[in-house]
Amino acid sequence: MSQTTRNFTVIENVLPKTQEEVIARLLHDFDELPGQLQLCARFIIDHPHEVGLQSMRTLATDAEVQPNSFVRLARHLGFEGYDAMRERFRDFVRGGIGSSPDRVRWLQQLGRKGGSAAVFGSMAEACLENTEKMFAQQSVADLETAVDLMINARRVYVLGLGLAYPLAYNFWYVARMGFDHFILTPRHGSLPSDDIIRMDERDCLLAMTFQPYRRDTLAAVQRARKTGAKVIGITDSNAASLCREADIGLVAPTHTPQFFHSNSAVTALLESLCALLVVRGGDTASQAVEAFHQARWEENIYDES
Repeated sequence: MSQTTRNFTVIENVLPKTQEEVIARLLHDFDELPGQLQLCARFIIDHPHEVGLQSMRTLATDAEVQPNSFVRLARHLGFEGYDAMRERFRDFVRGGIGSSPDRVRWLQQLGRKGGSAAVFGSMAEACLENTEKMFAQQSVADLETAVDLMINARRVYVLGLGLAYPLAYNFWYVARMGFDHFILTPRHGSLPSDDIIRMDERDCLLAMTFQPYRRDTLAAVQRARKTGAKVIGITDSNAASLCREADIGLVAPTHTPQFFHSNSAVTALLESLCALLVVRGGDTASQAVEAFHQARWEENIYDES
């Protein structure tokens, strides 16, 4: 039996030969894994670069599981042990993200200063690493598919609740400059379901939620799927329910050393989608953006000084 997962065909009972096949198999089996193995799988899915660099004990500490859990997960996939699975991630190490020496020295200097400088440095490191990972691990084919779904849809509903709301609002605000079929949901004084009940197979829902994932967002996605609408999910893990529910799942890491999540990589992803929308929208989209800004200038909205 085979199944396509994130652009890779998973063939059950066949040993994964590449890192991509390992990750695809983990996504395929994720819901059936016991709790500890799910934590291991999620960590590998979200941090494939670390698998090729760190020891099993270090990974276990970061994932907050027992080291033997990684061994059990490897054997679940058909490997003799963890080291055999880890070999699949060597190419990722060779082609992975490297930090420039100057940036490393700068971050180290901030750390040694302590206090606010150390906090600032830790945030800088998290934002830079998240953004680099988002660009390095993103599938351009998935981005193009998502953009084409939005361009060709009758209506595109943009959903973000709680802390995701300002991200959704900003994406909608920019996208509507080039396209008049983007709708921010929920609208003032309404619920997402008020718009979703009017959706059908001609429409598209772009929804976003990040850990801890919101049940109301996931419920809205499930309702939209029942109408036949296409769903684009934006979240922080390939293992997230939103990513697995969506037709296209786009991932941006939100890791941070502080108590709040970092949205820098998410913002970069949404800005990239806006850029692709205008490019793939052709002259019609470009002219709409130009007309939008021209109207702003004519209404004296901007300060020319």
